[in-house]
Amino acid sequence: MTKPHRPDCPVAAMLNIFGDRWTLLVIREAFYGAARFSEFERNTGIAKNLLADRLALLTCEGILEKQDVGQSGTRYAYHLTDKGRALQPVLIAMVQWGNAHCYKDGNGPIEIIERASGLPIAPLQPSAQDGSILEAADMKVIPGPAATQRTHARLAEAYKTQTEETP
Repeated sequence: MTKPHRPDCPVAAMLNIFGDRWTLLVIREAFYGAARFSEFERNTGIAKNLLADRLALLTCEGILEKQDVGQSGTRYAYHLTDKGRALQPVLIAMVQWGNAHCYKDGNGPIEIIERASGLPIAPLQPSAQDGSILEAADMKVIPGPAATQRTHARLAEAYKTQTEETP
């Protein structure tokens, strides 16, 4: 399996891995505790060939770790690595957004609660270094250390457009 192209955008790079619903559903199931091929297949409804591809990709990317749990290497379990567990805020944000915008009146099919209190966790929101909540207008996207000239130009143009539109 070849590694996918890494474009000069972290969103596009992530979509190289998670650009279809099956991959995210496999990750969801790993967070719910699924570890075996049959569990992923049963809980997602994914075809065996697609599941094998997604598990191979996630293993290759270091998101899942494949562990031999059978005799003669015929049975495996898949577990989230540290890199995979770092996806937790992404999945929580997706659950919260889905509950708020795809279901009416707080009738989402699942909730994420704090074990100690039994209360729903607070909505994930961008926050400043001091913990205060940030709105979109409070943030700015800037080129990072690995930014290409194209990224510098694209972000400079976007910033110029934003400042021209803002009174």
